[in-house]
Amino acid sequence: MRLPASKISVVVLFSAVSIALVMMAASHLMLGQIREEAVRQATRQQESSMSAMWEQMARRGRNFRIEDGKLYVGDYYVLNGDNEIPDRIFAITGSRATIFMGNVRVATNIMRSDGTRAIGTRMIGPAYQAIFREGTRYRGEADILGTPYFTAYDPIRDMHGKIIGALFVGVKQSEYLASYDRINLKIRAISVMLGMFFVLLAVLLVQVRKRSENALQQQLAFQQLLLDTIPSPIFSKDAQGRYNLCNKAFQDYVGAPREELLGKSVFDLWPGELAEQYQKMDQAIMESSGTQIYESQVRYADGTLRDVLFHKASFRDEKGMPGGLVGVILDITERKEAEMENSRLAAQMHQSRMVESLMIQLNHDLNTPLTPLFALLPMIKKQVDDPGLQRMLEICQQCANQIKGLAEKSLDLVRISSGHPQLIPVRLAATAEYALGEVADSLMQRGVACNNEIPADLCVRGSAEQLTLLFKNLLGNAARYASTNGEIKLGAALMDGMVQVWVQDDGEGLDQQHLALVFNEFFKADVARHDVSTQGLGLAICKRIIANHDGRIWAESPGKGLGTTIFFTLNATGAAPEEAKPEQPGSSQV
Repeated sequence: MRLPASKISVVVLFSAVSIALVMMAASHLMLGQIREEAVRQATRQQESSMSAMWEQMARRGRNFRIEDGKLYVGDYYVLNGDNEIPDRIFAITGSRATIFMGNVRVATNIMRSDGTRAIGTRMIGPAYQAIFREGTRYRGEADILGTPYFTAYDPIRDMHGKIIGALFVGVKQSEYLASYDRINLKIRAISVMLGMFFVLLAVLLVQVRKRSENALQQQLAFQQLLLDTIPSPIFSKDAQGRYNLCNKAFQDYVGAPREELLGKSVFDLWPGELAEQYQKMDQAIMESSGTQIYESQVRYADGTLRDVLFHKASFRDEKGMPGGLVGVILDITERKEAEMENSRLAAQMHQSRMVESLMIQLNHDLNTPLTPLFALLPMIKKQVDDPGLQRMLEICQQCANQIKGLAEKSLDLVRISSGHPQLIPVRLAATAEYALGEVADSLMQRGVACNNEIPADLCVRGSAEQLTLLFKNLLGNAARYASTNGEIKLGAALMDGMVQVWVQDDGEGLDQQHLALVFNEFFKADVARHDVSTQGLGLAICKRIIANHDGRIWAESPGKGLGTTIFFTLNATGAAPEEAKPEQPGSSQV
């Protein structure tokens, strides 16, 4: 469609100003994203540096205290004036570091203007508010001796949980954002120059106010380039329904170059029935002079079938007659797939809730008739002298126990499978200790000792309820198969960024072919297959709990008679719960 000569300059001026504004807006957004990414990287660096700082502290001891006006870690290590730790952090991570006793710097590589270390200066501002008044760590920007920093502060607590100091890591904003500032200056200069170029070009065209075929062709080429950069197929048709414009994405959709598409109608490109449908839709929109939006399925030239959304709008010429239409084809295949996936997940959630409701009702209905059995069977057994009848009553008692245990285990499995729990910092040793209390009777009956060697200050991200159930099942399983008067060991350690936990017994062990099968529902190793006191669901529940915590669980055994160790991994967390830490880590024995 050609524009009158009197309108060309106005259109070009408007286009130029719009492009300049878009470029400036895009530059501003891009620079904002670059700076945000730089700040995020600085934050990640400080988290990494803080982890390294705590690691350096851990090498010198665990407990912090203040004696005789000095800050100690471990039994004897004095941190006052120990600038080796901050300097080592700077060498490893590039971050400045400081050790505070109270709010006073006692070891640092922050320098004063005269080149000396800023020993004796004090913490102020929002970091002081967070550490000493709110009792939390601080992450963010802070002004240190007049210089803006990206910072991370962690409180130092003594063995009673009292805050007696803090650790600091940070980088100067000016150093970290130097490359961003250079990019910012260059991009803004380029944007201004390009914007001025387009505006100047438009002003010249307005002054000349004459038709220039060459300039018009350049403008059309530029518009075509803009269209070609849009990933969605775009096309336009004239009043007779012939294609007169398209972009590269439309060429890929049809599978033909632009030269073979322009001037063709739908009957030249599509099968007869489909062409008839397209023609009717085009006539309807050109007669109504509105917009048309509808979904359909189309097959691209590469053979893929995709769900698309057609957007069409018609326009009229100067005389008010239909001049043609423009259209955009939006690929909504991924959106449709996402909707289907959401529907599937919703159906699964509904099914899980139904199964959970059914298991709760089944558990209740099973416990109702079992309750009098648990009360009556021991009474009947006392009144029976016949050994044969007593044995029958024992079998009935075992079967009732099995039914109750199976109902409870099945309910546990359904509940933990119905959704992911909310994960919070959990003290692992305390959770294991609570589970030990739950299985203490089983351990005592067989004379099995259990040593809890999990460090008392080790924290993981998890559900305390589910982790307690996990330890209860693992310890109960170990207690059942450990040697009489044997031993169970609990331990944990940080490995490759995860917390690896193990439960080790000295019992009969497992065959190698059973190591992967023991976590399947209702699987029992050879000796346990005829043991009616087991349900075969304990390790399956453990596997589901670990899956809810994004971890891994596996079994290892040197062989029959050599014991079994169950390993699992959990995500570590640097944030401990608010309760006071125990006086010292150690092992407990049941």
